[in-house]
Amino acid sequence: MKTRMGPGLLLLIFLLPACLAAARRETPYEKFQRQHVDTSDPWESDPTRYCNLMMPRRNMTVSICKDLNSFVHGALARITAVCGSGGTWHHGNFYYSNSPFPVTDCQTTGASRWPRCVYGGDLRSKRICVACTNGQPVHYARPSVCGGP
Repeated sequence: MKTRMGPGLLLLIFLLPACLAAARRETPYEKFQRQHVDTSDPWESDPTRYCNLMMPRRNMTVSICKDLNSFVHGALARITAVCGSGGTWHHGNFYYSNSPFPVTDCQTTGASRWPRCVYGGDLRSKRICVACTNGQPVHYARPSVCGGP
């Protein structure tokens, strides 16, 4: 006797793992990576185009237009090292990188109205300021928080 699975059971078997993964909340370190880390070199030469592609791709335009966001370009290990030997403690749990990183800053323009979020971008090399927990960056701060320009 053959046993047949109905379409509902098959759907459940395939969708259950996806639902469980979606239900798991990202850690602060994972959120930092999603919002602020791009391990590739800036693959788009126009920072404004880069921002308008990356902000929705990284889920920062889902229910609002996130006004300001920075993407740090570099190896994850080097960015994470800012919380240790690659950075200098500044105050509280904030560390200032010892060396600069390429950073793309994305900011909404006057034309931004959710759901159509429009960004201008600026790519510069600068030291970064991050808040760290358990040796991992969990918050990107403006360099001025760490006494930088």
